[in-house]
Amino acid sequence: AGGAGGVCGVAKSVQLSGLRAVLEQADDWSFDVFELEREADGMPLQVLTWSVLCKHNLIEEFNLDPVRLVNFLRTIEAGHSPDNPYHNATHVAGVVQSMHCLLTRGGVGRMATRLEALAGLLAACIHDYEHRGLNNDFLVKSLDGWAVDSNDKSPNENHHLAAGFRVLLQPECNFLHRMPQATQQQLRRLVIDMVLATDMAEHMAVVSRLRADLQKRMESPDEAAQLSNGPAEVPDALRTLVMQGAIKMADIGHLYAVRDVHIRWSERLEEEMWKQGDVEKDRGMKVSFLMDRDKPGVTKSQPGFVDFVVRPLFETWIACFPECKILMDRINDNYAYWKSKEAPHESPRPAAPT
Repeated sequence: AGGAGGVCGVAKSVQLSGLRAVLEQADDWSFDVFELEREADGMPLQVLTWSVLCKHNLIEEFNLDPVRLVNFLRTIEAGHSPDNPYHNATHVAGVVQSMHCLLTRGGVGRMATRLEALAGLLAACIHDYEHRGLNNDFLVKSLDGWAVDSNDKSPNENHHLAAGFRVLLQPECNFLHRMPQATQQQLRRLVIDMVLATDMAEHMAVVSRLRADLQKRMESPDEAAQLSNGPAEVPDALRTLVMQGAIKMADIGHLYAVRDVHIRWSERLEEEMWKQGDVEKDRGMKVSFLMDRDKPGVTKSQPGFVDFVVRPLFETWIACFPECKILMDRINDNYAYWKSKEAPHESPRPAAPT
């Protein structure tokens, strides 16, 4: 009831019958975010995020200001350019939905505190805020202002965080104003740690830590039993690592989407990468790998990306959260589709991180 009422407040102009039907599917790994995009009247991110926060009862539990929360979500949604084929509000809504499912169906909820659940959904909501469809490598090579401000360290992710928190600091958008200051600081730290982990340059470092710190513990029956007893039994640093892994899983959630949704996202990513390649050509820069629209793009390299980047993360994750095996099954199904499209004896390189 709270979710439906909140949706009414966020999206009064939306035809609610169709929207409610879509939001009822948000607990399912087969959720079609493009269907949400159609039904949400241009507001997929704010509608989905509000609904999920209600499902988790986080608005009431943390006494979040509902009016300011709506203002915040509306502002964040407006900060995602529809000109980006991939890094847009619909992608971010999909990441929020995947984070929700990881918390409720993927085992993460039994390790995460309630504040970490809130942080996970907030991090997912702002993790690509004001993305311009250009990757970190381009920003660094072109001496973009974001790279200069971040000293070339994760320029996109640092900007998403700083700009997202600046929105939160606006009085009309500060839905946390009733939260104790110490709790706000803890929440901020968690969100920062999660969003920075979405930089693909940090991918193998996060996977290595998951293997060394989480998987090794889960292989011990005694430690696995202790970690399953709830967040109080899990060290703080380990819970943060779990949340970093979760947002990484959610960020590439299209890989375990149903076939047509996955293909559509892959084509959108390819077009966005080609658009960056066009900019590089216009500036006389060397065109980055997979970004030349006159050559095979990212859709031709999906199997390599899965083999070299995706499998290490998901296989480590599933060893700790067997509930997520269905995701690897989905990835393998989509992988088989792309393999069937390869020319004989072709061995594609993995896609460049974006």
